[in-house]
Order: sequence, then C-alpha cells, then structure tokens
Amino acid sequence: MAEDIFDFWARIPDDARVHPADAEVFERQPGWPKGEERPGERSNHNFNLDCLPIGFFGPLRTARVVLLFLSPGYDDFDTAHAQSVAGRTYYREQRGGLRSLPSQSDHEGAHRWWTRVARQFSPDPVALADQIAILNIGAYHSRKFHDWHMLTALQSSRVALDHAQQVLFPQAEAGERVVVCLRSARLWGLSRGKDGKGRQFGKSLFVPSCTPGGMMHHCNVRLATIAAVRDAVGLDASAPRSV
Repeated sequence: MAEDIFDFWARIPDDARVHPADAEVFERQPGWPKGEERPGERSNHNFNLDCLPIGFFGPLRTARVVLLFLSPGYDDFDTAHAQSVAGRTYYREQRGGLRSLPSQSDHEGAHRWWTRVARQFSPDPVALADQIAILNIGAYHSRKFHDWHMLTALQSSRVALDHAQQVLFPQAEAGERVVVCLRSARLWGLSRGKDGKGRQFGKSLFVPSCTPGGMMHHCNVRLATIAAVRDAVGLDASAPRSV
C-alpha cells in the first residue's frame, strides 16, 4: 500500500529544506546554488535547497479540480519566505491539503502564476482558490527544471505519482472529480494520443495539448476540459471565460 501523501508531508519539520525521506538522495547528489559551488564538489542538480519543499498547493484533499504540473518554480521571495515564521506557517498549512491556493498576500509570485493558469477556465480565477489544487511530481524549487534524473530517486516524487495513479486517476475516470494534466504527461503515466492533440480518459481525466507553462492549445480536448472544469466548480459552461 502506497504511503498517504498527507501523512508523508506531515512528517517534515517546519524549517526543513529537504524532506527526511529524500535526505539520503541529496547527500549522494550534492548541489549548490549557482556561484556557490563547494570546492571539490560538482553540482549534480539545480534545485534550490534554500527554499522549503512542497508537493502540492491548494485543497488537494477536497478540490473538485486538480491540475498536474512538474515542480514549483523559483522566485527570490522563496528564499526569504523559508526564513520567516509566516513563511513556514504558510508551507505547513499548504501541506495539510485543506488550505486555498495562495493569495497575493501569501505569495505574490505563486498567486500571479496560478491565476494565469486558472484564467483559462474563468475570468475570475480568485473565486476558484478553494476548489482547485495543483499537484507536482517534484517538490523542490528551481528556476528552470533540468533534473529529470532525480525524480525516480526522490521518495517525495514517488509519493506524488502514487497519489495520482492510485487516488486521483480512478476518481477522475469515475467522474468524482476533474483531473487535468498540464505538464509532463509521460512522467505522469499519461498520453496525449498518437496525434499529440490530447486525450480524455473516462469521464473527467484530461490530457490536453499545452505549452510547458500549462496553457492549453486550441483543440477539442481543450474545449471538453474547460467545460468539465466549469461544471465541477459550479460555473455556467456558456458564460464568458478568458483564453
């Protein structure tokens, strides 16, 4: 039986830069921020370990809609956030799986990013903050993601994939919630189809064709995805939306 994702993230201390279950992997794969490499040690990854790790944002326990991405980005604010009581509290609450997606006062950069993505479904994305969650494969911040080789080794990534495969995908295929893969479909164990234009699995598991930033390309799967998300969060499918 796979480890429960919420139990897993409850085991990390508030000030820890690495989850205890991932610590040995990072000890074997040293990595340092650019310009701060240690003498005699080569950086083997690009994660910024001055930040606090997090596997998901938003109310993952209850969200009607879950968006799948790769890993959290990096903003200079993330480093300062990790050093503050308010920042550590914010991360602890997010890891509990019941907190809304970040507000502008919580984290301006994260708020700006997720509202841009969610504007594909509604012109008022802030109103969806307690109905949408975001799940990443990777839990560690980086400005640009280059560390594909780390994902299979990190327990935090395996827990995320297990939660998707064993919990979210069956629920979505049965129509109990909507799951939309907006990044790295193959890593999630999904396919956009032979033509690459997107696929739908069961009632509400969607894999639209999209940009690396999660913006959907124009195709039939996109239209079906938007309709399903709007229905799940209680919006009129015929009402205006941003594109």
